Amino acid sequence: MKTKLLLLLSLVAAGFSASAQQAFHTQNSGFIAASRGINDFDVVDSNIVWAVAYDGSGGNATIRDFSVTTDGGYSWLAGAVKGTTATALNNYGLANISAIDANTAYAAIYPASTALSLQGIYKTTNGGVNWTKISAGTFTAASSFINLVHFFDAQNGVAAGDPANGYFEIYTTSNGGVNWTRVPNANIPYTPLTNEYGTVGYFAAHDSTFVYPTNFGRILLSKDMGLTWALGTTPLDSIDGTSIPSISFQDKDFAVGVMANTTALVNTLIISEDGGLTWEYAGIDTVAGVYDFNAIENVSGTDTWFATSANSTSNGMGAAYTEDAALTWISIDKDQHTCIRFNDINNGWAGGFNTSASAGGVAKWGSVRTAAGLSNNKVEGFEVYPNPSNGKFYVKANVKGASSIKVMDLTGRVIYHENYPTKALLFTSVDLSNQATGIYFVEVREGNNVAIQKVSVQ
Repeated sequence: MKTKLLLLLSLVAAGFSASAQQAFHTQNSGFIAASRGINDFDVVDSNIVWAVAYDGSGGNATIRDFSVTTDGGYSWLAGAVKGTTATALNNYGLANISAIDANTAYAAIYPASTALSLQGIYKTTNGGVNWTKISAGTFTAASSFINLVHFFDAQNGVAAGDPANGYFEIYTTSNGGVNWTRVPNANIPYTPLTNEYGTVGYFAAHDSTFVYPTNFGRILLSKDMGLTWALGTTPLDSIDGTSIPSISFQDKDFAVGVMANTTALVNTLIISEDGGLTWEYAGIDTVAGVYDFNAIENVSGTDTWFATSANSTSNGMGAAYTEDAALTWISIDKDQHTCIRFNDINNGWAGGFNTSASAGGVAKWGSVRTAAGLSNNKVEGFEVYPNPSNGKFYVKANVKGASSIKVMDLTGRVIYHENYPTKALLFTSVDLSNQATGIYFVEVREGNNVAIQKVSVQ
């Protein structure tokens, strides 16, 4: 343990220090119903991200809502996994989504009541408009309960559930979900403890490695995409109800997990240096008042890790990051974040709660321009209206000296630029009616102050 940690301390956190001006910026998840929380994201690349929602209103309704973006979060399109009819899956929930691209994704649908026949793996090939159950013959035992589905690539996937007929029910596919084969008991050399189950949506994957935590703090580990399994041991073994809601790998060996704390005002982290087989405590930290981490994420190719908390009961919510293998943490904010996923150091998404279809739900990490184009409030009175527009709109800001207006498209190409030597009030019209419809970014600068807002041209 010490050798690995000291080595990581000596490495450079690639890319992060150069991005010191980055922050979380609000995006609108697109859900019509308010208080939709984000359980998890599946990030395909810097543009394509799928999000899974839950009912955060306090009513604990069972829903199958998701949202997807194909433009890095500038716009999100919400939908719901539906069966053969609009109400067929009303007693079923959405555990997670594993996406291949903008059109193709797989969903794990679990039963919220005693009805079992419709649970299983569903697939969409048109961006979530239609879903079809593809896992005939899986999760059909009286004790069956699917917890997740994950695809390592377009062909190879794994689906895991609770114990059934004496051992954990796990299936694999090597042909894109056309056929599924249950992993035999001999390949899972572990007898579940009494009342030991899997946990809905909790898992981690890195290349061909897959880890699947149980409610007893144990971890089932596969190094070959689910074909054979071993039992990973953690300091939490045999503690009923001890969840490990999030695990993230930096490479094939080094991984960090978080244990949910609902009573102690701390964060408990566990670290593995052998790919998830053995785990040790990494210590606890209050992280400047952020505690009860619910998610942790390594930024691929760096030594930078992010963690989030949604604990509003004791005001422990927020986000933090570390650049030294989880030894020390730096607080980012005290906003409520439900989960976090990254594609690269410039593109990461944290979950939250929306208040309407056009207000909140997602926070994107990145520079001002790449993070949804929302104002950073450093220029007073900055307004862009009407928005949406037909291409003609007004820009207004309270400035006290030299300023400028710049309009950029999604690629960052500047299509409008004007400088104003001195003005007490910046007020001008912009005409983009000769440009293509879509999202543009209006940037106002006043000295070192900058603010950006997005405008939709329809």
